[in-house]
Amino acid sequence: MDSELDAAIAEAAKLVVAGHPIVAFTGAGISVESGIPDFRSPGGLWSKYDPAIYCNFQVFQKRPELFWQMAAEMHDNMRNARPNPAHIAMAELEQLGLLSCIITQNVDNLHQQAGSKLVYELHGNASTSTCLSCKQKFDSEEVMLELQSNKEAGPPKCPVCKGVIKMEAVLFGEALPGGVLESAMLAAGKAKVLLVVGTSLTVSPANFVVDLCKSGNCKVLICDPNSSNAAIADVLLCGPAGKLLPGLVKACSTLLNNPESSSDVNLSSIQANY
Repeated sequence: MDSELDAAIAEAAKLVVAGHPIVAFTGAGISVESGIPDFRSPGGLWSKYDPAIYCNFQVFQKRPELFWQMAAEMHDNMRNARPNPAHIAMAELEQLGLLSCIITQNVDNLHQQAGSKLVYELHGNASTSTCLSCKQKFDSEEVMLELQSNKEAGPPKCPVCKGVIKMEAVLFGEALPGGVLESAMLAAGKAKVLLVVGTSLTVSPANFVVDLCKSGNCKVLICDPNSSNAAIADVLLCGPAGKLLPGLVKACSTLLNNPESSSDVNLSSIQANY
C-alpha cells in the first residue's frame, strides 16, 4: 500500500477505536468481490430483467413466474459465493467489540456466513422463502431445486396449502421487513462512526442512514474503489474492501493492544471490554 493509503487506514483505525459504537453500512460492492455482480451494473441482472416488472411486488402477485424466472439466474450467481476478506474483516471488528451492527442492502447472507451476529437486512434475505398464504418458511435452495426439476409446473407452490411461495428478498412496492428499518435507524442514530462499504448511497430509504449519522456529528469512513462519495467522507479508503478492511482490522488490533502507540486516541472508554 502507498503511504497515503497507509495514513488513511491509520487515521480510520484511530476513529474506530476511539469512537465506539461503530455501525457499518454495506451495499452490493462488498459482494462483487465474492463473485456476485451488482444488479445495477452493466451486464447485471437489471440490464436483462426490467426491475419495474421482474422485481415489482404488484406484478409478482399477478405473475409470480416472472420473478422466479429472474431468480433462477440470481440464484446461480449467489449459490457458490463465499464471504470474501471484507466480510470476514467486518466480523472480526465485531469480535473485537468495535462494531455494534451491520446495516446492509444485500440479500446474499454473506455477512452471516462470515460470522457477523447482528445484521439488519433492509432488503431481506434471498436464502429463505415464505408461502404468502400460510407463512410456512422454506430454504430457497430447495425451492430452486424443485423449480428447476419441474419447470413446467410454473412458480413454486407451498406443499402445505398450495399458496404461492415468495423469496424473502424485498421487491419494489413491498414493505420492508417489520422493525428492521426502525432498528437500523436507531442504531445509526447512536453511532459515533459509520463505516460505509460498497454502496453508491443513492438508494432510498437506505441512504437516509448516512444523512442521519451526519446530522448527529458522526464520523463517516468510506471504503470504495472509486472516490465518488469523497465529499461526505471524513476518511476515504479508496480501493477494494477485501484488501483494505483486513488492514483496518490489523491497525485497530494494534491500537487496542498497544494504546501507547497513539497518544491522541482516547481508549479509556473501551479498555474495560478487553
